[in-house]
Amino acid sequence: MKKFLLSAALFGALQLSAQAEKIKVTLDLVNVTDDKVSVVVTAPKMTQNQAVFLIPKTVPGTYSADDYGRMIEDFKAFDKKGKPLTVKKEDVNTYVIQNAKNLAKVTYKVNDSFDEESKFDVFSPAGTNIDKDNNFVLNLHGFVGYFKDKTDLPIELIIDHPASLTGATALVDEDPSDVRDVFTTNRYFDLTDNPIMYSKPDMVSFMVDGMEILFAVYSPTGAHSAASLGPDMEKTMRAQKAFMGDINQNKKYAILLY
Repeated sequence: MKKFLLSAALFGALQLSAQAEKIKVTLDLVNVTDDKVSVVVTAPKMTQNQAVFLIPKTVPGTYSADDYGRMIEDFKAFDKKGKPLTVKKEDVNTYVIQNAKNLAKVTYKVNDSFDEESKFDVFSPAGTNIDKDNNFVLNLHGFVGYFKDKTDLPIELIIDHPASLTGATALVDEDPSDVRDVFTTNRYFDLTDNPIMYSKPDMVSFMVDGMEILFAVYSPTGAHSAASLGPDMEKTMRAQKAFMGDINQNKKYAILLY
């Protein structure tokens, strides 16, 4: 009986440890330098001497190899004492980190695709924008990479941003501050399935058969607004829901228009 109880207790502890493990990602939209955003990704526990960190090559729905790693610069890895670890860039999207059992975090800077669309040739709706103090289009596959074989771990996304900008997304902000947002997803692909747009607030929301629709607009010239385009968007979403029927069970949508 004692052996059984000990085994059960150990199993329970292991379960709690696995449940508690998560990856923390921080994006700094305040201290933007040279039109680049700084990113910090904490590492989960590594059991091998090498860790592989990847930036997406492509994303579902685009049918193209966009190589988001082209927009990554100054990639570094650090141990728990803040000492740099050896990193080899294997290809445009892949970084191999040595001595990974001591890995604590990786850091890098991200450029955006909107400024140089002809150079990066990224499908615009899957692209990214960095316009300090005005607008950030965060298709998160362009900002957040992942550790190989660790995509099923929960992710806590922390975004520091100017108080004047509001993040429009279907994700739920868990931080009441007006300069920091915190979002949690069950795995990496849930994160990248939820884009976020930061800009001065211009949004409307409406309900369609139990679904909350958030419609946010960024118009640099002010020629367009969520209020003026909202009625047509609502009509479109009602038609979509009627067409898809019970297949469409999402409780919240965010439609982001740049």
